[in-house]
Amino acid sequence: MLHIQGGDGHVTIRAAAAVCPTHLVLCCPLEYHVVVDSEEESVLLPCRTRPFLPGDARVEWRDRGDRKVHVYENGSDQPEEQDQFYRNRTKMKRNLLRTGDLSLTLEHPTDRDTDIYTCIVSRGKENILMKKEVHLKVKGQWLNLWVKGQWFKSLG
Repeated sequence: MLHIQGGDGHVTIRAAAAVCPTHLVLCCPLEYHVVVDSEEESVLLPCRTRPFLPGDARVEWRDRGDRKVHVYENGSDQPEEQDQFYRNRTKMKRNLLRTGDLSLTLEHPTDRDTDIYTCIVSRGKENILMKKEVHLKVKGQWLNLWVKGQWFKSLG
């Protein structure tokens, strides 16, 4: 298990590993765990694969409810396929098939975005080339209230 902390967020990566006496070699992360505060402007859901994916590859991000979070196909985003909840809140990097960086930026995260997201690369509907999961936890802001001589916590 590899844990990286940067800025206000945390990323934990579970990966397959090969061990030899002198090196630890990480190959292909199986899943990521990302934690972010709800006051952040955006959060990056990481997903990388080999560079130079086929030009006809389809990249699809889905949530645990099987809603389409983001779809990239035929060289461009496909917003008409995207679930309304995510519309105008997601973006992917340019040249993603060439670089293999399929990471998704989700803007204005809230506690409702806490979910398991899956990045799926396919050729056609049935030929899945890769699947990777990202577990996202968006931490809400707690507000302490003093009411009638007692402290209460509520999401702010």
